[in-house]
Amino acid sequence: MLAATLFGIALLAPQEPQKADPPQKETKEQKAERQHREDLKGDTEKGAKYAAEADKELKASTNAEYNDRVQRVGKVLAEIANKTPIEVSWGDKRLNPFQYSFKVIQGDDVNAFSLPGGYIYVYEGLLKQSESDDELAGVLAHEIAHASERHVSTLQREQSKMQNISLPLVLLAILTGGAGAAAGALGVGNLVMQATGSGWSVKAEEAADYGGFQYLLKSPYDPTGMLTFMEKLARRNMLTDNIDWGIYKSHPPSRERAQTLIAYMDKAHVPIRRSHVAASYRATVQDAVGGGVDLRYSGRTMVTLNGADAKTRGTAAIERINVFFDSSPQLFELRKGKDGAILGGNTVLFTLTPADVPGDNLDDGQAKTMKAMQLAMYAIGSRVWDRN
Repeated sequence: MLAATLFGIALLAPQEPQKADPPQKETKEQKAERQHREDLKGDTEKGAKYAAEADKELKASTNAEYNDRVQRVGKVLAEIANKTPIEVSWGDKRLNPFQYSFKVIQGDDVNAFSLPGGYIYVYEGLLKQSESDDELAGVLAHEIAHASERHVSTLQREQSKMQNISLPLVLLAILTGGAGAAAGALGVGNLVMQATGSGWSVKAEEAADYGGFQYLLKSPYDPTGMLTFMEKLARRNMLTDNIDWGIYKSHPPSRERAQTLIAYMDKAHVPIRRSHVAASYRATVQDAVGGGVDLRYSGRTMVTLNGADAKTRGTAAIERINVFFDSSPQLFELRKGKDGAILGGNTVLFTLTPADVPGDNLDDGQAKTMKAMQLAMYAIGSRVWDRN
């Protein structure tokens, strides 16, 4: 009993105080990692706040097809962005992964915008205008790049003279379409003009084009879709002064931006295949009234092929014609060959037979076909930005 008591007392006796280990000094790498986590957390919190404000004003789309399409394409690109370091021309050069979310909203605006932390909004009107997943991917990759390169945070650092209390509203107004109705409703029109006129938006758009292009290279989508979507919106602007520019209101697509994108594609050895990403750029073969097949472009028949093998000839011809048209050819590259041949450059696109030119000789038939194809080439030239 005494031994037990003594043992117990020994256990409770005061111990020599242990000296605490000195705090480990944070290394440069640890400090950078901690700061990175804080930056990403700040973007996510900021984006959630802005998204909550946007959700009060914008109505979610009930179109299941649109929603499924955006979620499917967006998921592929978000996964690539979260694991792919890219070259950044303006913004945060680190790999900045986010939990991306994609929302389709009601409205005919050809519009999409990105909020910090990976909140991406797409209007129904943009989906109506995108003819393929490749074109949609071009827009989504661009918007993801805005978030992954932390363009809003970069703007906040560069625009230190702007009123901090108004800056979130300014950013939201810019990202949802510029100094238009949204800015007026938020009461920050003058500040929006100050921000968009400062040059930051041009830098951001060019950087998002380049970042988005790099993501597209890693994806199953054709980067040509980014180019054709720019071209289609620019053509709409040429046809009407009343266009609602949507995502390009404060920074419309320019020949310079398009040529820069084409240069990226050249350097990466990516062919420009407009016919693959947009039906409106594609020549087609269709059954002709009365037999044979029509080779058509932009709603017009270029030539009708006849005979038992017309469909086989037409199918082969249209593939070669689309390759030729995709090259943005000059008129002189379309030539007459021997024995009814129509050449695109040095390639025989198809060969006319007497059955294809009833009532005409082959020379006259070739001349008529050449004229019809030249009209198609004029139509292409009016719609695209080429290297010239």
